[in-house]
Formats: sequence, C-alpha cells, structure tokens
Amino acid sequence: MRIHPLSFILGLGAASLVPLFSRVLRPLAVEAAAAGMGLFAEGRRVVATQMETLEDIAAEARARRAELVAAAQNGHPDIDTEEPTETTSDESATPRARRRGATAGRRRTS
Repeated sequence: MRIHPLSFILGLGAASLVPLFSRVLRPLAVEAAAAGMGLFAEGRRVVATQMETLEDIAAEARARRAELVAAAQNGHPDIDTEEPTETTSDESATPRARRRGATAGRRRTS
C-alpha cells in the first residue's frame, strides 16, 4: 500500500489543528450545555406549575363531588331525583313530597 505525500501532510495538519479547535470549541460546547440545562430547568418549572394547577382542579372536583354525595344522602333539595313516568292507582293514593326552592331548606348558623 502506497502512502500519498499530500494525504500524509493533510493528516498531520488535521492532527495539529484538533487541539486548536478543541480550545476554541470547548467554551462553545460548555455554553451550549449550560443553555440546555437552563432550558431543561425552565421546562421542569413550567410542568410543575401545570401539574399543581391540575392537582388543584382535581382536589376541587373531589370536594364538589363529596358535597353532592353528602347532599344526596341527606335529602338535599338541590339534587334532582327521578320522577316516575307513569302512576298507578296505588301510587296516586300516597302523597308525594314537595320540592322546596334552593334556599328554602338551608339553615342559618350564627
């Protein structure tokens, strides 16, 4: 295998330029890494904020559902109940409970 003099000179020149490029490119690589880490930290912050907001919404929904369940168990007037579609002669003899308005059944606490 024959060695070409021009290829040999280019190889030596490239080998001598690598340390020079590494001195110039290293600070650029460090700055790029620092910027990437900053973007990553900012992304984590945004995701954490959105997760906190989602957890707050879920907690409010759980509390609202608990209120609705408790109200349904206590016979709260705001909860819709199913009304029978047909009445038979036996059902017409028993009086049906009257629905009160939204504020009529609430008690005041002092």
